[in-house]
Amino acid sequence: MGVFNLVAMIARQNPALTNYLRELQVGIEIQMLDKTARIKISDCFDSSSYLAFKQAYSPLIANAAVQFIEVDVSALGYMDSAALGMLVQLDEKAKIAGKSIVLIGVPGSVAKILRVTNADKLFSINLPSGMKLDLRG
Repeated sequence: MGVFNLVAMIARQNPALTNYLRELQVGIEIQMLDKTARIKISDCFDSSSYLAFKQAYSPLIANAAVQFIEVDVSALGYMDSAALGMLVQLDEKAKIAGKSIVLIGVPGSVAKILRVTNADKLFSINLPSGMKLDLRG
C-alpha cells in the first residue's frame, strides 16, 4: 500500500486527524513499506504533539498487516521528555500487539538524550549512515 493510499484510508477513517494535523502543522508523516510502517517526525516533538502522534500510531498498532514500526527522527529539530515518554508508550503498545519498534535516522542530539536517560536500552536504534556515536558509553 502506498503512502497516498494509507493517508487516504486514515483520512476516511478519521477526518478529524487530517484536519488536526493540518491545523497544528505537526510534522508527522506515515508511510507503508510492505509489513513495515514508518512514522516520520520532523521539526518539534514535544508534549503538544501527543494527540497527533497517538492518532498517527494507533491505526498501525491495530493493523494486523503491520509487523514492524520504524520511527524516523532524522528531521527532528527538538525533542523533550514528553516526547520520550510517547516513544516509550508506543514501544509498550507495540510489544503487546507483537510488533517491533526501531528508531531510525537518530541525530546526535537525540541519541545523547536517549543515552543520558538510558532509553537507548529500550529501543533498537539505527543511526544515520556514517555516524559513529557510542550510545552505550
